[in-house]
Amino acid sequence: MKFIDMSDYNLAAKVYWYVMVAIGALICGWGIGQTFAFNPGQWMQFLALASLVVISSSHPIRIPNTKASVTAGDTFIFLGAIFLGTPAALLLGAADSFVSSLRTSKRATSWISAPAMMATTVFIASNVFYLALDAYSNVSTNPLGTERVQFSQLIAPLVLMALLQYFLNGWTVAALHALKGRRSIWDNWRNGYLWTSWTFFGAAIAAMLLHEAIINFGVLQVALSIPVVGATYATYKVYFERMNQKTREAAEVNRLHLATVEALATAIDAKDQTTHCHVRRVQIYAAGMGKLLRLSEGEIEALEAGALLHDIGKLAVPDHILNKPGKLTAPEFEKMKIHTTVGAQILERVKFPYPVAPIVRHHHERWDGKGYPEGLRGEAIPVTARILTVVDSFDSVREDRPYRRGMTREEASQLLRNHAGTHFDPKIVALFLCNLESFETKIELADLAHHGFTTEECDPRGLIEGEPPFDETQAALALPLAPKALLRPLQPAYLQQIKDAHREVYALYETARTFSSSLDVEDIASVLVNKVGQIIPFDTCAIYLYDERKGYARVVRAAGRNADVLQDHCLALGEGVTGFVLANRIQAEWLDPMLDFAGLLLAPDTTYRSMIALPLIKGDHLLGAVAVYSLQPNRYTEDHLRLLDTMTRLASDAFGNAINHAQAETNALTDPLTGLPNGRALHVRFEEESARARRTNHTFQVVMLDLDDFKAVNDTFGHKIGDQMLREAARILGEQLREYDFLARYAGDEFVAIVHDLVGDQVEDLRERIERAITKFSLHVEGDKHARVGISVGTANYALHGETLDQLLIHADQAMYRAKSDRKQQMRAEIERAKIDTNKLASPSIN
Repeated sequence: MKFIDMSDYNLAAKVYWYVMVAIGALICGWGIGQTFAFNPGQWMQFLALASLVVISSSHPIRIPNTKASVTAGDTFIFLGAIFLGTPAALLLGAADSFVSSLRTSKRATSWISAPAMMATTVFIASNVFYLALDAYSNVSTNPLGTERVQFSQLIAPLVLMALLQYFLNGWTVAALHALKGRRSIWDNWRNGYLWTSWTFFGAAIAAMLLHEAIINFGVLQVALSIPVVGATYATYKVYFERMNQKTREAAEVNRLHLATVEALATAIDAKDQTTHCHVRRVQIYAAGMGKLLRLSEGEIEALEAGALLHDIGKLAVPDHILNKPGKLTAPEFEKMKIHTTVGAQILERVKFPYPVAPIVRHHHERWDGKGYPEGLRGEAIPVTARILTVVDSFDSVREDRPYRRGMTREEASQLLRNHAGTHFDPKIVALFLCNLESFETKIELADLAHHGFTTEECDPRGLIEGEPPFDETQAALALPLAPKALLRPLQPAYLQQIKDAHREVYALYETARTFSSSLDVEDIASVLVNKVGQIIPFDTCAIYLYDERKGYARVVRAAGRNADVLQDHCLALGEGVTGFVLANRIQAEWLDPMLDFAGLLLAPDTTYRSMIALPLIKGDHLLGAVAVYSLQPNRYTEDHLRLLDTMTRLASDAFGNAINHAQAETNALTDPLTGLPNGRALHVRFEEESARARRTNHTFQVVMLDLDDFKAVNDTFGHKIGDQMLREAARILGEQLREYDFLARYAGDEFVAIVHDLVGDQVEDLRERIERAITKFSLHVEGDKHARVGISVGTANYALHGETLDQLLIHADQAMYRAKSDRKQQMRAEIERAKIDTNKLASPSIN
């Protein structure tokens, strides 16, 4: 039936509802049947009482400082029981509840069940009244009517009826709400009905006085007093309404005050990227523990405010320490510790009416005295701070962090047990864990059980009110649950902006810190892509580095979609969007990103629709470019452009330093005249080759090369021609060696080569080729003048002639000088033979 909506009722609540409605319907049917026996005078009394019940139920008096209201309805119900008996009383009670439910609820379930339960409880209470009257006063008349009974004889039975009505009415309604919410019936009754006892006893006393007045003065005289009673009632109603207005105003001021505190606390929590619903849960834990320990209302309010504001001092802690993904250093921990004293100093200026500052100051103290800031021990720590220490620690370790998963409830509970008596007050730990189930239920009901790493805000004011209580005097009963979909408000934009701002600062700090620790171009490119991805969304990111000698830029690092296609892709200046950026040294964000992918085989369904590209520039030197691409149109905002610009400035400095460092390393290992590796590079290469030889059991040769007659070139033509001769000799020697052989200028006119896999005649062939190539070469100086040099070559075999560079160089040098000496002797011998031949030709022949 759509008329009766029971969508929020579970099975137990439905069964209870139907049972109570059935019992109430039977009792009401019985009561109606009994009224047919009324005489005209009783009917007039019944109608008069019914009218008074309807009028009073329609105009309740709201109790200041509560959500509850009272009427005079119970007085007329009790009068009905006295004058007209149980049937009239239960029908008056049903009418009273029906009118009240019409006023306070829009649900048919309330309109039906409220009268049924009231009729049931009045039926029981009224019958007990007459049983007690019979037992106490020997009056067995039912109804009592106008029979004279001594005032003292009515007191006990009427008080008993009021007491029964108080308990039965409260428990029947509380049971329904408890079953619906899966909560304790006792807790529901205690929180919603315990305070209402005075209304029932007041109604009983009023009914007793009215009965005496009617018996002693007659109905007419009592009726004449109705205007006075009505005026008095109206006066109280106006008074209470004014009190309610003032209470509402005070409550609104208090709500605004608390809302301001909550808004500030939420904004502060937004600085901590890991907070999600944390303070809301801590509030529930802390307030619940305060009630269990029977703390004063002021201390409980202090706990709730302290749960919100205990980390306000983190405003004084730098973001890079606050969100550091790892263990803090000793100086960083000292800086973190100031948040307790700073927070307390901030709150001391607020002048809270309850002690919030001590909670904030001491919530990091330890039971064993090893905490901070003051090292308090045991019960010297304020009990409110001890409570917050336990519940805050329990909830914090259950939250997911970027660098670790959150603990389960069992793991967090075991952590508290392990540290009870050292970190935590053992009694508070035991009490907390004993009641953890009920706390978790409240958190579930408030939809705050989210321990993930997220940006969603938790706001208990997102709760909506459900159906009200069945009777206006029970209005303080806890509200039914709201649908969960209505409990999650959208996150305000300002919170996300605060979080983004702090995330940006932290990302830039981490970027600068990481860049400063590396001088490797590949590492810097990898870090840049990673850090860009933390603050700027992209589907593909590419880092281009420009090679001035070759005239194009190459992708040294790509990430995301099509990264493998882009890696090592080259762009000439002016080619594509990034080429345009490189050529003009300006940013680009509105051009077609697909121009950068011309000729590349991209993944299926890949069409980039937006991009940002910025040049990497250090001083006047073009280093490269950074480009981010997205498949979504209009993906990038001015903020994204600003952030990427900041990133590229940091990256430009890092790349510039890395390139300069690499150039310095190259210069340190390169001969500036010939461009060959120098003597230092020779030592480095030799160590690599000797390590490889020992590892593979292969050998290699060290070849010593010395230019002959080079000094004569310097002396005859000058050092400029000598330098040019050295460069040409280096070129010629390189042409005679294989690509994987190594050639270095060792000193002056000496060169050293490291060659592999030459044995026997191959070494001699290499020597001869080098000698022919150098001897054949002549450097034109001017006119018919040419500069020429020769070369001497000596070799040494690794392992055979030594295992150190010095040993091999000495052996090769000796072999070179032997070869040079042999060649000189050979040249002298040839000259001598030539002279002899010339002399023979010049001498006359003798016949």
